[in-house]
Amino acid sequence: MPAKKIAIIAISLVALVAVLIGGVYFNWNRQYRGRIYPGVMVGKLDLSGLNQEEARRQISRAIAEIEKAGLELKYESESRALFLTPLSLSSDSSYPALIFDIEGSLKQAWEISENSSFFNYLIFRINPFKQRNFSAEFSLDELRTKTMVAEIFPALDIPAKNANFDSGSPLSISPERLGKSIDYDFVLSQIRSRLENLSLEIIEVRTITDYPLVTAEDLEKFRPEAQDLLNRGPWKIIFSDEEGEKSWEIRAETLAGWLAVKDEGRKSQLSLDQEKIKNYLSEKISPEIDQEAIQPRFEIAGSRVSSWQVGRSGRQVDLEESATKIEASFLNLPPKSAELVIKEISAEDLSAENRFQIEEIVGTGHSNFSGSPANRRHNIKTGANALHGLLIKPGAEFSLIKALGEIEAKTGYLPELVIKGNKTIPEYGGGLCQIGTTIFRAALASGLPITARRNHSYRVSYYEPAGTDATIYDPSPDLKFINDTNNYILIQARISGNDLYFDFWGKSDGRTATTTYPTIYNIVKPAPTKIIETTELAPGEKKCTESAHNGADAFFDYTVVYPEGATTTSVQTRRFSSHYIPWQEVCLLGVESASSTSATTSPETKLEEASSTPEI
Repeated sequence: MPAKKIAIIAISLVALVAVLIGGVYFNWNRQYRGRIYPGVMVGKLDLSGLNQEEARRQISRAIAEIEKAGLELKYESESRALFLTPLSLSSDSSYPALIFDIEGSLKQAWEISENSSFFNYLIFRINPFKQRNFSAEFSLDELRTKTMVAEIFPALDIPAKNANFDSGSPLSISPERLGKSIDYDFVLSQIRSRLENLSLEIIEVRTITDYPLVTAEDLEKFRPEAQDLLNRGPWKIIFSDEEGEKSWEIRAETLAGWLAVKDEGRKSQLSLDQEKIKNYLSEKISPEIDQEAIQPRFEIAGSRVSSWQVGRSGRQVDLEESATKIEASFLNLPPKSAELVIKEISAEDLSAENRFQIEEIVGTGHSNFSGSPANRRHNIKTGANALHGLLIKPGAEFSLIKALGEIEAKTGYLPELVIKGNKTIPEYGGGLCQIGTTIFRAALASGLPITARRNHSYRVSYYEPAGTDATIYDPSPDLKFINDTNNYILIQARISGNDLYFDFWGKSDGRTATTTYPTIYNIVKPAPTKIIETTELAPGEKKCTESAHNGADAFFDYTVVYPEGATTTSVQTRRFSSHYIPWQEVCLLGVESASSTSATTSPETKLEEASSTPEI
């Protein structure tokens, strides 16, 4: 081939490549410079060509739609909506089973395009292996989610029933029964898939058969031996202490219910069902024996720590060990009695003479509860009293739920009525999130590491500014932090009018803690009022929950600067992010007979577009 022709072809190829590169450059410069590259997706959302703020809005809208509509679960022809948002309509127990991480979801897609040079874009376009699809990031409380699924499909969870002996003469046998349960692993995997993809696709619910472990055939061959054991009574459970001995006689009908068959290797033998023994001990005996430990309490008198409550150890029936001992004793001939196994619960070995080096306030938390009803005020005072005077050991992780103890009528709490479904039910502990929020703020002011904190599902006026609240609900979520000050911290509570304070007393190690004022953005208006018909109220009577709340996102930065010589990084910064769903007002309306569709909503209005303007 002539050299001239080769040169022409080469020049043409170079020109073609130049035109192609020029076209790609033009496309990048016009559509993708400073924007997300083509084909980049978070879940089902195509974020191509969007800048960071536009992408954030898209993700926020998709999340808001899931929160508003819920996930549709379908079993055969029956459909139910699953809302992974508050389990209660009380502000003090409103916490979500699902928390989306908007910023984390956006970060994945944005980082690909962040270094927005033309060369980087060109490599991205020609690399077929470059990741373009990302999952939305979230945290899901699977235990709560399973509970919520079970609540909306109660007829699908029927536990299998083992065959069991019934007392009588002669001894009879109740037959076994098959059960069924929701296949939670399958359902949860689908829920996760929908959330990762920000999808409202219907979720299939399946069930699995629950088989009994013991059949009537298993028991039949042990009937004579079982009858012989029951005929050997009487039989007792005994508890002894310095005050004397106490006993409980176990009658034949109770013993018959405890009898079971266990497989020991290749051989079956008659035994007792330890779970049934533990249930009996827990219900019938433990309430008479158990005593809570009383921790010592302290307060600041002038400038000194003084003790005003002496500690006392407690005791508790060891259900596991006691059940094992009862089984062994009963099966040994002749059965007579078994003594309970008791475990001691030690109180802290502390006294004011320990010289705790408590010299100053290292941090104070504050919140205001203006407008709280009487029961809520009472519970705030009760919760504050429960914490007042507690000492936190150096290095210990403080758990607020553990420190508060049982939240019931017997510990001084009053109930509040909350709406669940179409009923009002009493719920104890309303107001304790005021405690949680104020303790959280005290821990921040003290520069302590926060190990567990969750915001409420929606914004509550008691906890403004948004983003600085902490919800608690037994057994979870909890508020936890670590005392890393190398000295005891003493909690002191005080209430002045409508203001609650927690002062953390200790000894300063020179650290300083600062928090930025929360940035609040993505404001979303709530849906109109939802009316639920109920026969529990007089016809025409109306009872509403708290007022409607805007949805929003919020964050603040927490920085602790440690003194020279500290064993940790000298400066530690953490961002606390919160997501609040828009919450419509919900009211119960009394009717003579509830219609088949009892929930109605005032005429739909268009959901206000999320505002990107931060509220400072």
